[in-house]
Amino acid sequence: MLTRTRIAVLSAVAALAVSLPALRNGFAIDDTYVFVDQPMAHSLRNIPHFFARGWGMGTTDVQERALNTRYYRPIPTTLGALEYSAFGLHPAGYHLTSSLLYAATAALVALLLWQLGGGVALVSLLGGLVFAVHPAQSEAFCAACYQTTLLAGFFGTLTLVLFGRALEHGARPARLVSLGASMLLALLSKEEAFAIPLLVAAWAVLLRPANWRRALLLGAIPIGVAVLSVLALRSAFLSPSKVTYFADEPGRVVFLTMVRVAGLYLELLVTPLRFCPFYDWFIIGYETGLSRGVLTGAAILVLAVGAFFLYRRRAPQIALGIAWILLALLPVSQIAPIIVVAAERFLYIPMLGWCLLMGWMLARGLERARAAGWTKLPTVSVALLFAAYAARTVTRVPDWRSDETLNLATARFFPETPAPFLNLATYYEREKNLIRALAALDEAERRVPGWKPALVRREHLHAMQILPGQY
Repeated sequence: MLTRTRIAVLSAVAALAVSLPALRNGFAIDDTYVFVDQPMAHSLRNIPHFFARGWGMGTTDVQERALNTRYYRPIPTTLGALEYSAFGLHPAGYHLTSSLLYAATAALVALLLWQLGGGVALVSLLGGLVFAVHPAQSEAFCAACYQTTLLAGFFGTLTLVLFGRALEHGARPARLVSLGASMLLALLSKEEAFAIPLLVAAWAVLLRPANWRRALLLGAIPIGVAVLSVLALRSAFLSPSKVTYFADEPGRVVFLTMVRVAGLYLELLVTPLRFCPFYDWFIIGYETGLSRGVLTGAAILVLAVGAFFLYRRRAPQIALGIAWILLALLPVSQIAPIIVVAAERFLYIPMLGWCLLMGWMLARGLERARAAGWTKLPTVSVALLFAAYAARTVTRVPDWRSDETLNLATARFFPETPAPFLNLATYYEREKNLIRALAALDEAERRVPGWKPALVRREHLHAMQILPGQY
């Protein structure tokens, strides 16, 4: 019999199965400045200082400090210090931590879906497995630096589970304290957690379980205290960054571009085949008019909102799933300008809504198929879907083995951007391989002739006047 505990364990095991292969990977992309080039994070004695400064401010990289002045994430920095004390700079230890966090969150998601689905085991099982094996999740657990996302997802999901218990068993003082503590830890992990209070409110208002008004009113107190406390800390210790994706582009360009991004997110949720660690200006760019991408994104958003109102009373779980996806994307929708226009890791918390949506729809579809006399084909089809998702996740993991493998994979998926080859040139220069660095710049030039960053890097390499044989 599928109990909630067994389903949670199955979800965690599935998450471990697809994420543990990452232990063979090294550090990649931002892992270097987050863990290697941040001496302050190499001592547990500095933990109090992590709560009095922005994230990554201890790095020796001046450019990275300039990029991260808007981020307040003391919990991931504290975890990094603990990892350094346990593993030194051996990447496998950090990836093991990420895998365990990912599995724990998958278990919590299964428990959350049990609450949302009224104890329907199939909804919990299918939704939990969606979270565990979905390929878009791979970025969050493959890069150790994205333990920020994993921690926000873990504590954010725990907050929702605790709210569910308050709905079921009453908003007792101890439960309210736990609710506020988990919310606080989520907010101290990453900014996307600011969507969690919205998810709590949407749950109560749309599903309207027994005593929802009392639970929402009392739950708002510890959640509100956590939100206000973190906002005060951010105000005290952070300063706005001047580096953003859209720079000084007008609001119309920002709006149109983010509408286009809706199409990218739907592609990542439905057909997660192509992945990129940084969706740059060649891949997304700036939208100035009603292009095909903008119209597609607008159609997706209109259909999503229409489906929400259509199912709000007929099937409130479907409406809630849609609402959760949209609400959870608000913190990364450029309402507060950030340097990244889109990312797979930005779907980590919105995935809760997708899991509810998929779990509910797949479960209902299987039940109706069985009632109509169809048994094997629908079950096999669902099993093949999960097998395909798991296979794509597992095949994505080796791409993160190093900066070289990651950029080569990005270059294959996105031939329109020269950026991976500029990154490869930097990597090969660091590895003392001038010939391969110049070859990478040649490929960047071939893709986008006259691209200034590639030309500047080439001049830099020639100006180094490397002695024969040094490379």
